Order: sequence, then C-alpha cells, then structure tokens
Amino acid sequence: MNAVIKRTGFAAGNYVIAKAFANTELTFVDFNATSRLIGKVKAGAKKLDALCITAIERSDKRTRASQTTVRELTILLPDSLDVGEYEVKGRDDVGFSLKNDDGTVYEGISGNISITPASEGNVKGSFNVNIEMPNTEEQTFILKGDFQVLKAG
Repeated sequence: MNAVIKRTGFAAGNYVIAKAFANTELTFVDFNATSRLIGKVKAGAKKLDALCITAIERSDKRTRASQTTVRELTILLPDSLDVGEYEVKGRDDVGFSLKNDDGTVYEGISGNISITPASEGNVKGSFNVNIEMPNTEEQTFILKGDFQVLKAG
C-alpha cells in the first residue's frame, strides 16, 4: 500500500466509534479508536483513487513501548469525499472491514457509509454496515458508528 500518513494520533474533536447490533452470538465491546492512519490508495480492478481510513484501538497500557493494536476498523471512501451516501460493495472505492483482537477479519457485505459536511480539513460521516462473521453459515451482525478525522495530505 502506498499510503501517505499524515498523523497517527487524533487531533481534538476527531474520533471513530462503533457499536454492534442484532446478533446474540457475538460479544462485541464498543469500538473506540485511539489513533488512526489515513492514506490514498488505488482500489478495485479499475484502480480507482480512494481514501483509506484505518482506525486503531490499542490496549490500555500507558507506555509507548508496550502499546499493542487490539482492533482495527478500515473504511474505504471515494477520493473525492463528496457529501452523500455510499453503498458498501456497490463500487470498488467503497469498503469496510474490522480486524478483531484475535486477528479475525470481518468484512462488510452490505450497508451504507455516509459522508456529511465537516469543517475544513476534516472528513466526517457515519456507517451502518452488515458484517459477515467468518466460518459461519451467512451469519451477520450490524455495526453502526460515527467518524471524524483529518484528511490525508
């Protein structure tokens, strides 16, 4: 990935949070990112320009040397960042995934990511995505959340 990393921590007022719904089989602690990476990438077969936001939730350990990544939530958006609603899996430059603390990757199979107006230099939005649970018979859960992060430079 040829990503340009602008900042690995969060500036004041920036966040990525998520809650899981509609699955009694899953124990999901609310996601609250403590840092993030943003980069421009080429997505899909058509190599469309896209913005990849990776929100990282780390352990509670307070020393820099002992911090470890616990979970990662990845949001792929069109590079234009036009305000509007985008269907997950509806186009190559829109996608969603979650990597859990045990290394399991959950893919977004349907739902929407919305980009809303934000202050200069930020991208803001929300998501409501159906996530497929790996190694199950089409079992899913819903992940809803909000985000606001600084744009990639």
